[in-house]
Amino acid sequence: MRNLIGAYPQLLLAVILLYLTVGCGGGGGSPSLLKGVLADGFGAVISSPDATITLATTGVIGNPGPDGSFSLEADPGSYTLRGYYLNAAAGIRLEGSVTVQLVKGQTTDIGVFKISNKTLEDGWAEYRKETFNTALTAFQNYDDFVRSGQADLGSSSSYSAIGWTYGRGLHDPVNASVYFEDALGGWNGNLDAWVGLSACDLSLMRSDGSFHFNDAVNRVTQAIEIPGEYSSYPTHDNISEDDLRAYRSFVNFLNGNSVSARNEALEIEGRIPLTGNSASADAIGIVLAFTD
Repeated sequence: MRNLIGAYPQLLLAVILLYLTVGCGGGGGSPSLLKGVLADGFGAVISSPDATITLATTGVIGNPGPDGSFSLEADPGSYTLRGYYLNAAAGIRLEGSVTVQLVKGQTTDIGVFKISNKTLEDGWAEYRKETFNTALTAFQNYDDFVRSGQADLGSSSSYSAIGWTYGRGLHDPVNASVYFEDALGGWNGNLDAWVGLSACDLSLMRSDGSFHFNDAVNRVTQAIEIPGEYSSYPTHDNISEDDLRAYRSFVNFLNGNSVSARNEALEIEGRIPLTGNSASADAIGIVLAFTD
């Protein structure tokens, strides 16, 4: 045996390497699993088979399932995960990336992987600074680019942004509701437009002096029930899905639906300090105080 090894040192090296990588189960090349759920910037699940999720430099590519979930298999290591979704007919282009670390023999679950409309970020930055007229100009300019073919990202996102700027920033719910409706016409899954339209319903009074309480509840319910966890953080206004539920509870209370209002308030009462804002805490406090 000694003579055999001496004659074939390369053979000895190959046996040692094979032992280390297979016999000991050490293999740095053993595949690892990455999973998550693809969503837009406001938490709406993206289930279109046209959406893609890729691990840069690996050639590994996947598509979300009906519930937005995806899984990718690759060797252990650090990668850039990229998500992309283009729907030209609806006027949507969403993209994003995040660094992920895959560990041998483990499944890495990154939870919700949000991809968003990067081109509109300048306008949202102005919105967050409360320079609403500047934000409106940015959103309108982008929409002009879409119409003239200078941008390949469509109008559903820009319409929603214009709606929020008119509604919250310029206190004009009439114009805001028009743009939210247009946004939903382009993409019915635009959660942010459903939320904005519900707020407009609550702001607008009918000619007979009554309010659109039922419409407000129905539209915020659309946003809550569409798959995904709504959150407008950090894009604008820091509204969570529990904030939406507190809002629905309060509107139901105003509309005389005391049982529904109280049940929902009780369900989220313990979570609001962690997941909601102070206005939501005040709203469910009122509901619980007056429906006991």
